[in-house]
Amino acid sequence: NNMDRYVRWQVNDYLGLDQEQRAYFKQQLAELIAWHRTNHLPLYSDYIRGLVVQYADGVSEAQIEEAVEQFLVWGLEVEDRGMPVAITLLRSLSDEQVAQLPAKLEESNLELAEDELDMALEDAQLNWAQNVEDVISRFTGRLDRRQKAYLKFRSTGYQPEFGLWAEYRRRWQADLLKLLEHRHEDRFEADFRALAKARESYYGPEYTAVNNANIALSREAASYLLSNLSERQTRRFSESLEELADDLTELAAQGGNAADLDADSAVTLDRQDRG
Repeated sequence: NNMDRYVRWQVNDYLGLDQEQRAYFKQQLAELIAWHRTNHLPLYSDYIRGLVVQYADGVSEAQIEEAVEQFLVWGLEVEDRGMPVAITLLRSLSDEQVAQLPAKLEESNLELAEDELDMALEDAQLNWAQNVEDVISRFTGRLDRRQKAYLKFRSTGYQPEFGLWAEYRRRWQADLLKLLEHRHEDRFEADFRALAKARESYYGPEYTAVNNANIALSREAASYLLSNLSERQTRRFSESLEELADDLTELAAQGGNAADLDADSAVTLDRQDRG
């Protein structure tokens, strides 16, 4: 129900849309959310209910990887569905809006990198452990001392990556800015689609290696923790998954009428526009 606001805030971080652009974006976003409610939320709900059964006797790393890959596939479907809207908005940008974009992008890059900038390695590793604990405990309830000790021990395998992540973004953004110089040409749509799909080619060998290692570490940690839950945590884990599936089913049942969704959020979005 808050997705429209979240996306709106994300766009506002980079672009100050004019009145015509805002009107187009609000309508198109409402239609995308309506499509997502109708076509994707039931899939998520059914899939999560299946995980309750699959995870009853523990969770393997392969099972976690399979679930992540499935949601990535669905994420790409959403991206493809929204691509025409992004292309239309980018084509409509004025020279002034494009000129303001580099500073906005770099502000975001610096904000991302500063989370680990000048941070001691041990502190970055402890932050990783805390982040994993926060995610797992959301579904299982509070972790016990043994589980926290495991996370602290495994945290030594974490490699700081936020600075490398920011550098990858800068490489990709540089080509995006060059491409925007040709946004009124016929080739822009095809070139932008290709650039969007080529993101991982901008990672570079160092970020690729670090990112892959950290993903494997997080997958290992999640598998261990979810396979070594107490009876109370196991019960809470199953209940949490069922509750999440119920929430998604309820949202899907609210319908996918774009006009209704847009009207529901109109007051909030207009208030943001005035701000």
